[in-house]
Amino acid sequence: MSRTLIPAAANLIIQHGSHILLMKRSDKTEVWPNHWAFPGGKVDNGELFREAALREAREEIGINAVPASINAEAIVMFRTIQWTKVGYFGRLEHYENAPEILESDLASDLAWFQVTDLPEPMVPQHRAGLDAILNWIWYVEINMC
Repeated sequence: MSRTLIPAAANLIIQHGSHILLMKRSDKTEVWPNHWAFPGGKVDNGELFREAALREAREEIGINAVPASINAEAIVMFRTIQWTKVGYFGRLEHYENAPEILESDLASDLAWFQVTDLPEPMVPQHRAGLDAILNWIWYVEINMC
């Protein structure tokens, strides 16, 4: 029997009251250029979802937090014509340092948005992760084929 490893990503939904923080992906990125997204990225070998999400946020926007600060979580499994992937989304409301773009080759903007007035275009699985978090849904599957 053969086994398939499914790639995973970990993302943080950083919330302040009714606002969330989004990054606009650079037009130079290969995947989802010029789309709004949450800080996050690939889960490295040996990492757990929370560790990866916090590491990615530290690398991308310079914030520091501990896993216990994550107060809601959702898993989004999604399929595109290229791959099937698992995305972790954790909501964070308490952290240290002011968010700023640290990887300008990956992001061109960083801004707070009302949860009810989100920018377009937004990475579809990130929108699904936010909807899941806001509705206390722990697992979602989406087919983008």
